[in-house]
Amino acid sequence: MSLSDKVEENNNAALNPVTSELEAWVGILYSCISADNLIKDSETASLSKLLYSKERFAGIDIAPLYAKSYHLKTELGQLKYIGACCELINEVDKETVFALALEILLSDGLLGEEEKNVIEVLSNQLKMDTGMTSKIIEVIFLKNKGNLKEI
Repeated sequence: MSLSDKVEENNNAALNPVTSELEAWVGILYSCISADNLIKDSETASLSKLLYSKERFAGIDIAPLYAKSYHLKTELGQLKYIGACCELINEVDKETVFALALEILLSDGLLGEEEKNVIEVLSNQLKMDTGMTSKIIEVIFLKNKGNLKEI
C-alpha cells in the first residue's frame, strides 16, 4: 500500500459519519427494513428483538442508534450509507450481518426490486464471497418460504 493510499484510507475513515460497529450493524439492518421506504412498527419491533438477542447489544439503548440511522440514511442516501456502515463491520461478522439483513428483507416471504438492490449492494460492500452469498440467500429463502405477507 502506497503512502497516498494510506492517507486516502485515513481520510475516508475520518470522514465516515458511522463511528462504531454497533452503529454499523443497526445502520445496515435499519436500511433493510426501510428499503421500500415504508417502516412498519412490526418491522421495528422485529429488528429490536433481533438486536437484543445478540450478546453485543446487551444493555445497549438502541433508540439513539435508530435515530442516528434515520438521519444518516436521509443525509447520505441509502447506498452511500450502507457503504459507510460496511466499512466498520469486522471480517468475522460480515456473513452474520448479511444473513440477518436477508432475514429482515425476506421476513414477509417476498423480495421487491428495492430489496434486491439492497442485497446486491450489501454483498458487494461487505466484499462477500459469491459462493457464500448464494448459500446464505438460499437458506434464508427456504427458511422464509410460505411466510405471510405483512399487512
